[in-house]
Order: sequence, then structure tokens, then C-alpha cells
Amino acid sequence: MRKLGDDRAEKVKFWRFLMNDRVTVEKMAIRTRARVNEIAAGRHVLAIQDTSEINYEAKRGRKRGLGKVGNGSDVGLFVHPVLTVDAETGHCLGLADVQVWRRFKAKAADYRKQPIEEKESYRWLKGPRRAKWGLTRADMITVIDDREGDIYEKWARLPDRRTHLLSRACRDRAIVGGGTLFATMGALPERYRFRLDLPARAGKRQARQAQLSVRFTKLAICRPASCSDPNAPRQIELSAIEVREIDPPPGEEPVLWRLLTTHDVETVEQALTAIGWYRQRWHVNSCSEP
Repeated sequence: MRKLGDDRAEKVKFWRFLMNDRVTVEKMAIRTRARVNEIAAGRHVLAIQDTSEINYEAKRGRKRGLGKVGNGSDVGLFVHPVLTVDAETGHCLGLADVQVWRRFKAKAADYRKQPIEEKESYRWLKGPRRAKWGLTRADMITVIDDREGDIYEKWARLPDRRTHLLSRACRDRAIVGGGTLFATMGALPERYRFRLDLPARAGKRQARQAQLSVRFTKLAICRPASCSDPNAPRQIELSAIEVREIDPPPGEEPVLWRLLTTHDVETVEQALTAIGWYRQRWHVNSCSEP
């Protein structure tokens, strides 16, 4: 609050605004989405989503009404934004959606059998769905997320003629025709190599220039047994891109991105474009790891 206002009077106004019961996260998101819709007119928009955990354990004695965070003991809350970026320029356009919630209970014993709408992971569908409904003036929307967003129900429900998905694969899915996703991608012929400057990651990685190989193909993933939607299609056709580091320095974990997208990827140029869009994901969280 101290950073929002230039003087005491402004700080008081911000405080009164946020403490007003008629001001909610949902209403602020709707207003912000409407502004972004005007800015996004005629553009290809990257709708980048991720989840952040806000840990207040150090201030537990001064905070009330908080839930438990990921470790199951500390108090805090979660924030899940959908940030929009111009696909051509990389310029940030603003928030298309944001979800804020507190976790008060552990997963149910039958969690995997519950409908996706009853799971906390529904945020990965809910956020971009609201974004695409609100960004009516955008020419195209590509929803981008990391491995947590690799959800079959999302692949089945979200895409349409102007809405595409680009996710980093999390699950080694069965594919149509036999075999599994990761082995199939790894066995593809190399199509291209390029170099990428990797920033340092405190305590985990030194900055370096990595040489990366690129492979890609089209394939169809099978509906998993864990899919909670009986109406989801038995298979979904996607483009698959593997980006793998060649000869990383000793002791360093090699870069390995397995990307899935509803965009057509039939040429090296298309593959590199999709990889470039995925790299824009780091706009949403400066702490995200490549």
C-alpha cells in the first residue's frame, strides 16, 4: 500500500477502495480484461498462465484467514494470473484473468475420479476460458503454460478456430499407433540446431550458451484412463516439438523441453516460432525455470 500512493491521501484512497466489500478480485479482473480487449484488437495474443504461491508463514501471527500452501503446513494463498503478450512484438498487454484462492483441505481420497470442475487444477481451464471469452477483438489467442497445464480435458475443450494451446508436456502419454510420447519424440530425426543464452539460476545453474537440437512431428495422444470427462474424444491430434541440449557442461542438467501444440508445425520455421512463443512464458513469473 505504501508503494501505491504518492502521498498519505492517495494511500488512504487505495486502502478504502480495497477494503470496500463491493470490490472483488472478479470485478477487478473483468474491468482489466475489458481494457486488454481493446488493446488486443487485431493482434495474435499469447495468454500465458502460471500459479504462484504466496507464503506468509513468517507473518503468521499478524495474518488471519489464510490457508495452507504447498508444503501443507505454512500459511498463505495462491494466485493464478493469465498475462497477455503480443505474439509478434513480445510487448505485455495486461492481465486477462486472475484467480486467487486459499487451500483449507487436502485432496479427497477419490481425487482422480472427481470431475475436473471440482479439482483445484480446473484453474488451468477456467482462466484461459474466461480470457478467450473476454478477448473477443483479438485475431488469435495462444494459451501457453508449463507442465502443470498438460491436462487432457484442457486439450479437449479449449481449442477453437481462433484459440490454440502450447504446453510443455508433463505426462508420458500413450499415442495412437502404439508407443509413448517421450520415447517417440526422442527417436525423431534432428531437424535443426541453434544456440541460446541461458541465464544463471541461483544455486542451480551457471549462465551459459547452450546448443539445442530441434525435432518435431505430428501425432495423436490417447485419452488417459484418468480423464474425468466421459465426453472427451478418444484421441487428439497435436504437433510435438522436442528441444534438447547437446553436450551440456559437466554437472549441469541439460535443457529438455517437450512441447505440444494445436498449431501446425511442419517446417523448421514453424517449430522455431512456437519455441519462441513458449519462451515468452517467463514474462508471467520472473522466477520460472527454463
